[in-house]
Amino acid sequence: MTWQERATLLQAFKKLNSFKWTDDAQRALDELKAFLSKPPTLTTSRRAHGGQPTEELYLYLSCTTHVISLALVAEREDSEWQYKIQRPVYFISEVLSESKTRYPQVQKLLYAMLIIACKLRHHFDEHRVVVITTFPIGDILRNKEAAG
Repeated sequence: MTWQERATLLQAFKKLNSFKWTDDAQRALDELKAFLSKPPTLTTSRRAHGGQPTEELYLYLSCTTHVISLALVAEREDSEWQYKIQRPVYFISEVLSESKTRYPQVQKLLYAMLIIACKLRHHFDEHRVVVITTFPIGDILRNKEAAG
């Protein structure tokens, strides 16, 4: 779906007083339905015959005031694309309890790391996992005063 088609669809929904359904809006809606009907499927991480991991995994961390989200992905070559494609391996999203919503941002991210490390220990043991986030978690973990 192109940006123009998305804009057309949104404009059709915004004009409540003079609503007119156009062919462009219908085409955009059809493409949106087709996109939403094919959710990404999880893939497995690859292992070599000798037991050595064959790929790096990437862990994306995100948190808001009420939710933490984590996505573990593998980057793979794909004949249809010029660049590597990231395929989801595992995804976790958790709504935080009322007490955890008061945690500072860094504690929420570290809590997310604890969850994923416990649930996916085998991936962490068998693969190099690169953590991707905009928050400086590495600096905090390497700081002796902050980490103890």
